[in-house]
Amino acid sequence: MTNILTTETGRYVVQVYVGALSQHYEALSVEASKQTSSEEIVQCIVERLQLGNTINYELAEVVGDECGQECKERRLGPTECPVACMLLWPKDTDSTEDRYRFYLREKLNDNIWADGFNIDPELIRDYFYRFLYQPQDREYPDLCQLPDLNETTLLENLRARFNAGHIYTYVGSILIAVNPFKV
Repeated sequence: MTNILTTETGRYVVQVYVGALSQHYEALSVEASKQTSSEEIVQCIVERLQLGNTINYELAEVVGDECGQECKERRLGPTECPVACMLLWPKDTDSTEDRYRFYLREKLNDNIWADGFNIDPELIRDYFYRFLYQPQDREYPDLCQLPDLNETTLLENLRARFNAGHIYTYVGSILIAVNPFKV
């Protein structure tokens, strides 16, 4: 059962699981208000664990399933308020374990995937221009490229392709065939 503990002063107790970041603690509790940011809680936990620079850590909201397995994780921004998140968690009285938790996580480098991976900016520009600038003759072999995909433009394009002798067209990976014997 997810317990939202409050103190006499109307502040809340936020429990942060630290996992492999500490050999001595499974979780640490921090007293916080509704306005306390995740950055402040991270700073408090990192100082308690003596992990060094707080900039390398962040708070994550983790949702587990009935078996205790972690199934969803969302990283909290530095200005988000964990107590506000806790107050949105469902009050599940049937469950014996906490399904919603906060974990202290090491920050991942946003550019880690791009290390050693050089992309030609011209190639990217050409790729996006293909989608931004549509053919002038208004015939689209793939209907996903229509600037406005609705019933009217879809039927107009099918009619134009049929009149040009093209009975096959696509919508993404879906093949559409117009029967040439039925008008």
